Amino acid sequence: MKIGSVLLIVFLIAVAVTFIYVTVRINSLEQKSRDKSSEIDGCLWDRAFQLSKLVALLTNKGIEHSIEALDVNTFGLGMSATLQATYSEKMDVQDVALRELLKEHKEVLDDPEFKQHLEKFNVARTELFKASVAYNKCTNEFNSSISGFPSSWIAAIHKKSSRNLFGYYFRNLDD
Repeated sequence: MKIGSVLLIVFLIAVAVTFIYVTVRINSLEQKSRDKSSEIDGCLWDRAFQLSKLVALLTNKGIEHSIEALDVNTFGLGMSATLQATYSEKMDVQDVALRELLKEHKEVLDDPEFKQHLEKFNVARTELFKASVAYNKCTNEFNSSISGFPSSWIAAIHKKSSRNLFGYYFRNLDD
């Protein structure tokens, strides 16, 4: 064998190994981002479910309110980050309305069932915030990984493109 043939074979093996390594890395980073997105979906669902329970309890107590419980059936796995951010905003708007109502009707906090759902509602918001930070971190890593050479070429071959970040900035609800 000539030296040129050996070098060509070594080069092709290096290209194949690089291709496989980068493909596996891109796929694993994308999957990690998708998993974190699913965590956001779950937190949003929990938050909407707890809000629906709180709204039902307020209604059963005869307390008039303008709080709108989002339909949990509209939530599902695989929502886009943009839709997740939109739902987060809607939930925070309802959260502000709930907090205002609780200032006027402090007696509902004496109800252990209401208090339990309110605590779960608040915990779900904290978990949503944590999940969104984790998602954005993973998604930034994925987006960065497919922006350079040779990853950008390999991502294009696999029809992978950058993913949107979770773009909702959680408002301060204590105002």
